[in-house]
Amino acid sequence: MEYSSKQDGTNCEFNFLGTFSFSDNENVRKLIEEFKSSGCSRCSVQLGALEDIDSAGLGMLILIDEAVKEDGKSVEFVGPTGQVERMLEISKFSEIITIRR
Repeated sequence: MEYSSKQDGTNCEFNFLGTFSFSDNENVRKLIEEFKSSGCSRCSVQLGALEDIDSAGLGMLILIDEAVKEDGKSVEFVGPTGQVERMLEISKFSEIITIRR
């Protein structure tokens, strides 16, 4: 998975691209550190360009969610499609994390 980021005032936006799996653990650590050092109060993770996610990727979405919220900040995961949307629906992730379609 590749990601890009941009900051707009108090909002950080991360755009995920490709396949999200266990091998992306280091990218997730970098993303979390980038957010925590940004001074942003909101985090938006764009999933529209993400083509595939496995169970490890799902687990890392939870890690991102928990890391942002532990600092009292908000996070939402936006625009999942295709296989990613199906995985989030099957696993009922909308009960755990904020997903905006």
